[in-house]
Amino acid sequence: MAIHKPKDNSFKLILDDHRLFVDFLLRFIPLPIFNALSPDDIEDVSERFLPLLLENRDSDTVKRISLKNNPPLFVIAIVEHESQVNFRAPFKMLQYITLVLDKYEKEVNREHPGLTSTRDFRYPPVLPLIFYDGPAPWTAARNFADRTALKEIFGDYIPSFNYELVELNKYGFEDLSRYQDALSLLLLVDRIQKREELEELKGLPGDYWE
Repeated sequence: MAIHKPKDNSFKLILDDHRLFVDFLLRFIPLPIFNALSPDDIEDVSERFLPLLLENRDSDTVKRISLKNNPPLFVIAIVEHESQVNFRAPFKMLQYITLVLDKYEKEVNREHPGLTSTRDFRYPPVLPLIFYDGPAPWTAARNFADRTALKEIFGDYIPSFNYELVELNKYGFEDLSRYQDALSLLLLVDRIQKREELEELKGLPGDYWE
């Protein structure tokens, strides 16, 4: 028997709580630059990108992260929890990335007119992230170039980037429960698709719940 989950799933709670989001980055995207990250370094800037968020305001998020002595990092987080894989994901990410960089360029030029036209200006990095908790395996292309025809011929002229994919069903109950924290519990609850998995959650040892 399938268990139907509300649209606001557990990952939205993680995105909305920056303490949990820091834990998530450290656990699933363990880049050394995140080791010194704190919740105060993160700003939710989703409201600045309403033109693309109108369709999925409940499941798409943009974060601006201050990195010590570095340009900011933007994280585009898309939650996919439908039963069918979204094969438009690479193109949707390309739309977001260009929108984020365009917005950043305009902000910089307002504060420092003409700066983005100088030789030394660099655009900030953007980390595209998809969190998928649907029942079917994620089979969409991970690189935008793989969704473009004749890439073997025109590859040098096609945008090429990968998005980070966290596919929840690839992590078993043992993988998620060993951390014994709030992030672990939220992901375990989100992972439940069938009644027998709910029983497995109930069967976690007492020290986990403590």
